[in-house]
Amino acid sequence: MNVVAVSNDLKETELAELVRAGDAAFERALKALAEEILSLHDVRLLGLTGPTCSGKTTAAAMLTKELEAQGRAVHIISVDDFYYSKEALQRASREKGRQEPDYDSPDTIDLDFMRACTLSLLSGRETRMPRFNFRTGQRERGEILRPMEGDVFLFEGIQILYPQVDALLRREGDFNFCVCPQTAIETGGERFLPNEIRLLRRLVRDMIHRAAAPSFTFAIWESVRENEEKNIFPNIGSCNRAVNSTMPYEIGLLKPYLEKFLREGRGDGSGKARIEAETILDRLRKVQTVSDTLIGPDSLYREFI
Repeated sequence: MNVVAVSNDLKETELAELVRAGDAAFERALKALAEEILSLHDVRLLGLTGPTCSGKTTAAAMLTKELEAQGRAVHIISVDDFYYSKEALQRASREKGRQEPDYDSPDTIDLDFMRACTLSLLSGRETRMPRFNFRTGQRERGEILRPMEGDVFLFEGIQILYPQVDALLRREGDFNFCVCPQTAIETGGERFLPNEIRLLRRLVRDMIHRAAAPSFTFAIWESVRENEEKNIFPNIGSCNRAVNSTMPYEIGLLKPYLEKFLREGRGDGSGKARIEAETILDRLRKVQTVSDTLIGPDSLYREFI
């Protein structure tokens, strides 16, 4: 596994350059990917996948910008918007002996509804899309898409490689690609592996964007990882391309958020969650903080903070 080592005593100008270089490398990778896709003139369905908190939303936005600059209209469709309601997800979880709602296994997606929307779009019909509200746990009425000839539909989500979803979207000429942290980070005397990096991202994202406390994220993380090892990682090899989303600066950037959220939430959840929180806080102790003021408006990290 590749490892990037980050010094723990960088000056402010060096931290700014670390951030700039990391974001620029990710943007270059997406531009190269857009060029490859543009060479495939008949592609209408794109699948963007990767395990949780890999940077798929930002990658979708960057890719769309590049494709549209070359005259290809792109409609981004989140597979998450086809979740069943929270009540249905909770019932399914209880049947599996779990308390928290399951957002990660294949049977959480309303495939029939997704199929109907996809066929409608490919036929050029005006289509009302769904929108899943994570704060209420309900699927709502979303925007109306009015596709034109030659439009590209970019489906984004961890579920793209699930056999059921892959079979639904699979057409001759389709192009699937994966975004995922692939490089470990050494900083503050600790080595953070890609899967650990994604957990840190998710702890922060869930709290800020989904009003979910760290105790919730810790509670579901084991099932999230089980699902990834069963349904995602074994199938990533079928993607046309993979983009590395590890950012060398990210542990220092996440540190103040994690310290705040984990300390505030230490009284919540199980004893196991408290132990996990304390372990993370201890590992972050010697990591140099990176100010979020160094992050640009289009940075990958706007997705998590």
